[in-house]
Amino acid sequence: MTRKRLSALCLSACASVSLWGGVATPAVASGLDDVKKLSQEAFAKLAKDLAAVAAIRALSPAVSLNLLGVDVSAEIGVANVASGEVWRNAGGGSTAVIIPRLNIYKAFSGGSDIGLSLGAAGSSGLTTLGVIGRYQVLAPATISPGVYVRFSGNRDIGSSTVDVRSLGLDLVVAKPIGFITPYIGAGGTRTDTKPLGSSLSAVSTTSGRLFAGFDTNLPFATLSAEAEKIGDVTTVSTKLGFKF
Repeated sequence: MTRKRLSALCLSACASVSLWGGVATPAVASGLDDVKKLSQEAFAKLAKDLAAVAAIRALSPAVSLNLLGVDVSAEIGVANVASGEVWRNAGGGSTAVIIPRLNIYKAFSGGSDIGLSLGAAGSSGLTTLGVIGRYQVLAPATISPGVYVRFSGNRDIGSSTVDVRSLGLDLVVAKPIGFITPYIGAGGTRTDTKPLGSSLSAVSTTSGRLFAGFDTNLPFATLSAEAEKIGDVTTVSTKLGFKF
């Protein structure tokens, strides 16, 4: 691994950890207003759903951007939470949570990309800001697929009732076939969920992640779709992107 690759990957990891555990951000929106009415057991179930809802979904195959390229995209997903009754009792609204997100990636030399991601989660009041680092371990060839590792850090900056911070690590494998690149991946997330203004205790969850999708290169854009499962929560997402 070259010095430039290490620098880009370390920059992403440091930014993710800083975002996860660092500077406090004032809450600016309401949602999940009845969290304080939950039992500790119910809050633990809610935390598992929040871990999946707040997670970053890159919706991208194991193919690096061109040197110094930029990828700007908008995505939308629907997550079906596992503990629907708890979600509604907490004031989360519909259990089919709509998750819009905006992403921007910048390529660096050596197969490394770093991106920023801003998202929301239905009527839960969550507004998440995250950073993603991607490193291409193996470039796709005629027969062999491409492989990359993805590191992400994400935290809520909008809720006045919960503080959600997560870290993720994934391995992605993809093989371009013409203008379509199907991919599969596996990894995990570590999420800390803390209730605000409540006597409930914070909950830390570690969840496995499985996902599969495809990326389509159109003349002026890319179109992606992905199905993912984190814990017991299934999310289906699509993304429209523009690469420069």
